[in-house]
Amino acid sequence: MEVYEKINCLLNEKHLTKREFAKRLIKLEPRLKSTGNAPTEKTIYGYLSGKISINIELIPYIVDVLGVTEQELFDESLATKIKFLKCIALSSTENEKEYIKKCIHSEFIHHLIKNKIDTEETYKDENLQKLISLLHFAPKVLVEQWIEKLEIIKKTVLDS
Repeated sequence: MEVYEKINCLLNEKHLTKREFAKRLIKLEPRLKSTGNAPTEKTIYGYLSGKISINIELIPYIVDVLGVTEQELFDESLATKIKFLKCIALSSTENEKEYIKKCIHSEFIHHLIKNKIDTEETYKDENLQKLISLLHFAPKVLVEQWIEKLEIIKKTVLDS
């Protein structure tokens, strides 16, 4: 996860707009050693979009505006990643959600194909019987969705 992505997530979490963030950052008057100037609002938007790399000198100012520690900004723990994914899920458009679904679906199919040979016999013997015995409890809609997904997986496996 990139720092600008984490900053955007924190902005959402703290209900701050990018414009409010930029104004608060500029108000702190950070001066870059390379230019002697404070970053402009346009430059800050570039940082937040990932188009411009964030100068390390700005980190203390950024964490001050966000009210977090530097460690929180660079934290890569599972809890932080889950928090970030929730942020993405809440702020995603329908097109972005559809794209995420396709990526996850594609990765899942790749995983199935990769592990198919190793686990095929055990899977069939143990889990297939269990699945069959439980199918009559499943709602019709769910069974139809499974059939649809399994047909896609079957086609992918046969085509590979």
